[in-house]
Amino acid sequence: MPENGQDVTQITLFHGVDTQFEISEVPVEVSANTVLVRVNLATICGSDLHTVSGRRGADVPCVLGHEAVGTVAAPTDLHSADGKQLHEGDRIVWSLTTSCGGCHYCVTKKLPQKCETMFKYGHAQCVGEDTLSGGFASHIQLKAGTAIYKIPDTIQDAEAAPINCALATVINGLETIGTYPGETAIVHGAGTLGIYAVCYLREKGYETVAIVDKNAFRLQMAKQFGATHTLNADTTSAEDISTILKEVTDGHGIDLAVEVSGAPSALPDMINWSAIGSRCLTLGYVYPLDNIPFNVHQLVTKCITLQGVHNYHPTVLKTALGFIEKNRTRYPFAELIGKTYPLSEIDDAFTHAFRQDVIRIAINPRTN
Repeated sequence: MPENGQDVTQITLFHGVDTQFEISEVPVEVSANTVLVRVNLATICGSDLHTVSGRRGADVPCVLGHEAVGTVAAPTDLHSADGKQLHEGDRIVWSLTTSCGGCHYCVTKKLPQKCETMFKYGHAQCVGEDTLSGGFASHIQLKAGTAIYKIPDTIQDAEAAPINCALATVINGLETIGTYPGETAIVHGAGTLGIYAVCYLREKGYETVAIVDKNAFRLQMAKQFGATHTLNADTTSAEDISTILKEVTDGHGIDLAVEVSGAPSALPDMINWSAIGSRCLTLGYVYPLDNIPFNVHQLVTKCITLQGVHNYHPTVLKTALGFIEKNRTRYPFAELIGKTYPLSEIDDAFTHAFRQDVIRIAINPRTN
């Protein structure tokens, strides 16, 4: 239950573009067929910024925030995704979406993240049973069909908070398109997804992993996560980047290109930089934008495989947890969070996140 025996909790309501968040108290109704979670830490994802800026729509009012970790706060009949009983006090992470396990997309297409009855945390209108559905709140209520995993004691909240969107999405995408040791790779975008992609590829045996961004701080951070070449698109033209990549690949071009920036220039540039027989993965176009022209002749004549991936299969969340646990001494995952704000300062937190002078901004509802 909420602290001090109270039956109310705090949420932050987003009412639309150019409006401040509203901090509100709402009643909590504990149910055995849901999991009431006290939010420990939530991070501001790029898609949250898209919503607040108006780049994509939202049903308002809503409680944003989907990258989060928390502690089970009330008894529940639900179990973790690997069949373990959940108890009050368990520290957990959960899937971004729910799935029914029986529809066309869940069964035939093997895409439960596109379930016909899917619910997506941090994206729903705040009404009725969906009132506690976002991470920028003191509590969130998880529904049946959510993949829930207990967090190992060795993993810090700051290491785990971004993984149920950023890392899980990256791993799902890379598992879908395939990774092969000894290949070369380029990552377009040095935000959280791009940095995760770099270290994941390095651990998969990639000796050359270049990364492109316009933000010098982010490129410097990417080096700490294994980037072998950092290319600043603000000072280096796409043509010069192509020349550099040809030099480091014996003239062939890149084997695997990963787009996580959402930049309109990313896809056409990656097609140009890619080698014959290469693969191109795109994850970052998660907001509506105009059509992007690119060289389809190159796509065809280079025999490039182009793959789009959205969200992730819920079982990948366990893989993401294992990756953090195994590699947390090799990479400074907790340092991806540049600053943490209390829930009462959520407007300041978003203002800071838009400056992009850190990788992730976090919100801790348990501090004042």
